[in-house]
Amino acid sequence: LASPRLDALTEFQGKLTQEGLGRVDASVSSVLTLTTALLVAGVVVALVLAVSIIRSVTRPIQQAVSIADHIANGDLTQRIVVSSRDETGQLLAAMQKMQNALSNLVNSVRQDAEGVATASAQIAQGNTDLSSRTEQQASALEETSASMEEMGSTASQNADNARQASQLAASASSVAVQGGEVVNQVVQTMRDINDRVRYVHTVEEELHRLLAE
Repeated sequence: LASPRLDALTEFQGKLTQEGLGRVDASVSSVLTLTTALLVAGVVVALVLAVSIIRSVTRPIQQAVSIADHIANGDLTQRIVVSSRDETGQLLAAMQKMQNALSNLVNSVRQDAEGVATASAQIAQGNTDLSSRTEQQASALEETSASMEEMGSTASQNADNARQASQLAASASSVAVQGGEVVNQVVQTMRDINDRVRYVHTVEEELHRLLAE
């Protein structure tokens, strides 16, 4: 009698064990399914975040590169919008300041060039006036010489005519000296413009070097 009961108990325990193993297998399968689903969801979320981060970084960089190209080509009219305070925002802000500085420098050089053009026109007009006065003085000298030859008998009148000719020559010399001073000022202004143009080229080269780094 003990043996059949023992067999029955053993069989019952076996059934319980099989049921427990089945439940464990089901639980493990559920855990694996849930884990797989969470991993897939995590990968999808990671990809979405990665794409968003990449776009948030690459778009301002592309904008900065485009603006730098326009500045390098001499276009200082690009509208730079700074929408963040991170590194890319700081880069765009620095480029905005640089563009404004270059624009002010170009305007200053343009104004200086216009001033030089005005001064050149004034110099040309002054040279024309000087030439006309010189011709008039030469004519006056010729007339004076003819008068001196005609009035050779009057020594005092010849001396007066000579003094007048000397005054005219001194006036012409003074005008020539003033013209030379104006030319020197124009030369100095052109040197200043050349120095500013070199500064603009130096800024552009520094910008290209920073972008290359």
